[in-house]
Amino acid sequence: MAVQNLIIVFGDQLSPHLASLKAGAPDTDVVLMVESKRAASIVPYHKKKLAFLFSAMRHFAEELRELGWTVDYVRLDARGNTGSMTDEVARAAKRHKPAQITVTEPSRWPARQAILSWGDRTGCPVRLLDDDRFISSIAEFGRWADGRKQLRMEYFYRDMRRKTGLLMDGDQPHGGKWNFDADNRKPARGDLFMPAPKRFGPDDITKDVLALVDKHFSDHFGELAPFWFGVTRKQARAAFKAFLKNALPFFGDFQDAMLADEKFLYHAVVSQYLNVGLLDPLDLCRQVEAAYRDGR
Repeated sequence: MAVQNLIIVFGDQLSPHLASLKAGAPDTDVVLMVESKRAASIVPYHKKKLAFLFSAMRHFAEELRELGWTVDYVRLDARGNTGSMTDEVARAAKRHKPAQITVTEPSRWPARQAILSWGDRTGCPVRLLDDDRFISSIAEFGRWADGRKQLRMEYFYRDMRRKTGLLMDGDQPHGGKWNFDADNRKPARGDLFMPAPKRFGPDDITKDVLALVDKHFSDHFGELAPFWFGVTRKQARAAFKAFLKNALPFFGDFQDAMLADEKFLYHAVVSQYLNVGLLDPLDLCRQVEAAYRDGR
């Protein structure tokens, strides 16, 4: 088929609702995903983080294929993989001869600068789309920040509450205050019923990735075992549901607390799922709000 768009999906954009995917079509476009050793070596990331990322990427590629997309997936140990995203985009452009390259705004500034070079490198026009997974766009934040003497999170947070309506009664915060930070500093108690994050056993894809990371990133810090993170959207959602049921009622009380022998206390341990796109931040906020209004 004639390829209209070569859609680039980065490792932290693992959402079927990504702007570039919403702007494309499975019957005319090809998705490119790349395991980049160069990106994985910018700093000596923990081995578990790399294993989580690569496994989540591979599972997301399968999710896209099930949705009808053609996915060109370049593994870390694939022949000819230089570790450079720009090199792999150029090679994929030669393979597929797309009319244009489409990509959603990346989270890293160097990646954005690299994208600006892709047109000259490939001879294809490049379409860069805003990442609308954030509650605030970059342009919206720029307008909010313009002319302010101080950029204080508290004031930005209040405007996002007004925008979303989260825990608001009209234009006023529910409960009469914008935050209850003074109530979040209770000392932890070492009871026997401390909740634990939901754990998942590694499947065959994850086992392959664990071996890959052990081979190629042996000089990075940390241990790979035990590995119990979820690596699919279904697992990430299950992990958050477990937090809502088991830990949310006491999270506010003890969110700033620490105990020497407790790694997690009442924390959700879902930041990794949020950061790669397996969970949507506004959706999580609305689930927490619903739990609160239901008395939980």
